[in-house]
Amino acid sequence: MEKTATPLAPLRRVPFPVWALAACLLFAAVGVAVLDDYGVVRDEVTQRKVGHAAVNYVLGESDALQLGHHRFYANAFETFLALAERLLGLDDSRSIYLARHLLTHIFFLLGGFFCSLLAYRMSHSRLLALFALLLFLLHPRLYGHSFVNSKDIPFLVMFMVSLYLVHRAFRRDTLRAFLLCGAGVGLLTNFRIMGILLFAAVLALRACDFFRASEDQERRRVRNTGFAFAAAGAITFYATSPWLWRNPFEFVMALAMLSRYPRLDVSLFQGQVVGWPDIPPHYIPVWVAVTTPPVVLLLSLAGAASLVHSLWLRPRDALRNTDLRFVCLLAACLALTVLAVVVLGSNIYNAWRHVYFLYAPLCLLAVLGLRWLASLCARPLLRKGVYALAAAGVAVAAVEAVSVHPYQALYFNFLVDRHTPERLRSRYGLAYSSLAYREGLEHLLRRHPSSPVSWGRSRLHENYRGTSNLKILPPEDRRRITRRVGREPWAYYYLLDANSFLRKRVRSRPYGPPFAPVLHSSKLYNNTILTVTAADPSLVSDAAADPYRKIYRSLKSATPVAMSDFDLYIDGKTLTYLKEPCRPPDVRMPFSLRVFPVRVQDLAPQHRRQGFEPLPFEFARYGVHFDGKCMLRLRLPDYPVRAIETGQRKPRSGRRWRIAVTLSTNGPASARVREETFPGPSAKPISESNFDIYLHGDTLTYLKDPCVPEDVATPFFLHLVPSDPADLPSHRRRWGYDNLDFRFRWDGAVRDGKCLALVELPGYDIARIRTGQFAKLTDLSVFSTRRTWEAEIDLRRPSNTPRPAFLDKAGAN
Repeated sequence: MEKTATPLAPLRRVPFPVWALAACLLFAAVGVAVLDDYGVVRDEVTQRKVGHAAVNYVLGESDALQLGHHRFYANAFETFLALAERLLGLDDSRSIYLARHLLTHIFFLLGGFFCSLLAYRMSHSRLLALFALLLFLLHPRLYGHSFVNSKDIPFLVMFMVSLYLVHRAFRRDTLRAFLLCGAGVGLLTNFRIMGILLFAAVLALRACDFFRASEDQERRRVRNTGFAFAAAGAITFYATSPWLWRNPFEFVMALAMLSRYPRLDVSLFQGQVVGWPDIPPHYIPVWVAVTTPPVVLLLSLAGAASLVHSLWLRPRDALRNTDLRFVCLLAACLALTVLAVVVLGSNIYNAWRHVYFLYAPLCLLAVLGLRWLASLCARPLLRKGVYALAAAGVAVAAVEAVSVHPYQALYFNFLVDRHTPERLRSRYGLAYSSLAYREGLEHLLRRHPSSPVSWGRSRLHENYRGTSNLKILPPEDRRRITRRVGREPWAYYYLLDANSFLRKRVRSRPYGPPFAPVLHSSKLYNNTILTVTAADPSLVSDAAADPYRKIYRSLKSATPVAMSDFDLYIDGKTLTYLKEPCRPPDVRMPFSLRVFPVRVQDLAPQHRRQGFEPLPFEFARYGVHFDGKCMLRLRLPDYPVRAIETGQRKPRSGRRWRIAVTLSTNGPASARVREETFPGPSAKPISESNFDIYLHGDTLTYLKDPCVPEDVATPFFLHLVPSDPADLPSHRRRWGYDNLDFRFRWDGAVRDGKCLALVELPGYDIARIRTGQFAKLTDLSVFSTRRTWEAEIDLRRPSNTPRPAFLDKAGAN
């Protein structure tokens, strides 16, 4: 009997790539609709410069590409974005970054398309292939990064494309297929040097096929395809990497540097601030587990179990069966990458974004795991139940991605506590390159629909990253926003992100929320990711300053524990600074605060050797000015405190004040006040160079007389070699010296034609000091070692350096 045609029969005859393309076009329409909801991350600004430097180098207009390490990252993709910007004639920053976001997202959709094609080749099931497409595109973190991350997302996409080409080449086993595969893997290596691992893996598989071949003709074919793959990969990589054209041997330098990238960024991981080289071995697995949809984790574990089951039953098929060998390659990509990061000590920060390419094999293993689980179900009803549960898991991931829009890049799953207020922020951090700053700027614009808006940033926080969000605002809004920093007066408003204390040189966390009035607060998972504060309460409303006037009256009725430029009050665990009258220069420079506990064991491990916890802060977060007064309040740590030492560098006057206070429960606190000025005529420098260098107690002073602005325009380097290498912070022990590089505008002052910079030295014994000043650098030459002057000083600073007796660590219980 002839079968009756069903209404869906014509649809089944449509080739699967058409279905996958239609799904990608649907996602593209959604991406265009939400394109203008995302901000700009700081890395985009740097990467855009790399793309234009590559285009200028190819056209012979500039050699800036040869300077700096950024040329090693996604050069081909950034060149494509720069060319698109030129061809489209984009000149406004808003249109430029919207175009970059759109093109990067479309490239991400291309990765989903190839993921579905590869899944279809492996499973021969349209349902599983579409499931793979949804898994790839609906990962909330990756979807959020697909707009703003032009380094890691293109590498993930190209890794997926390369896996497709590898599977196709070994399936067809033709010269043309391996030439195309080599070109894809070569382009992958251009995107990131890590692609060399897949290049080596393919060559290893070809070598195995060569030794397994029993006939000379087959060996000749395997050898020719292997050489064709290697040649195509090398030529493609060289042709798309202009930085290699002058010196091809720079590839070795790039491989050595990027495998152990020495940048000192830090991350918040399980409540601890971790940084290179002390990244724990479980860093990547934990981050993947808590930021990946649970359906992917469960199904990928099932896929790994199916692989082990297949190898247990037919171990020889791992060498003969193309599909099983490819699955082994996927598992090896996951395991060996994590192992290589641990063994080589690679620098990983900002969660696991540097290894986002691992999601490609993880996604494919999840598809295989779903197929294996369905095959274990003998009854069709149970099989349909497995598919229904998998579909429900994908739907949950999609709902969660929509619920956290536009902050999908900060997604966490239920494996971590997302409900306790501020717990997630204190354990894992919620501030990827300050994406939330755009929301804060738009809030200020709505608050002042017609008048100009002044907002500020602080030196001790990562607010400088938020300035990139100005570039994506409309031109009329950008003209209304002014940013005040440096020597300008205080701003009306300050924007603070979730992890503003995570900075290269500030590894301690000041305690307490912002003291200034909070005008706007953005939350994610019941955790604050952005706070907009008003530096002057009277600018918000007439009644806003009343609470601060009440605090002021209570303070004036009490006795300060110390009096200097700022009067210092301590009430329980609350530390208050008060100055009247107060002007903008009085709060321009940062404050230093050292907290000495009763028990050294109460300190974090990185602070126990020095015996105190450093808590630098700025007026931007903990202060307000009203009625001509400046007041700052913050909370001391919860552990018992026996002493504090605090102070501030004064701009222009060339001095700073410092107060040391002993806390006592039996009587009033005692205080000592110290003020430092320019070295007197009787003081002798310990080194005479471009700058005369003086050492007084634990303070290193740089002095130049006469001095012009060009003398202090470039950064200073300061390297300390301790007598005992164990005194170094953990992240510096591998280098053998401590790095206290600084800029004059942060630590210096100018008066009467003289330049003075004061740097506070750490508490350990110092054997040698290497210091000097870098030469003028270009934007891309951040790793240049050229110097205008340098000095090396040998000294033995005794352990009993002049300090207040009560601050001696030997006195701690």
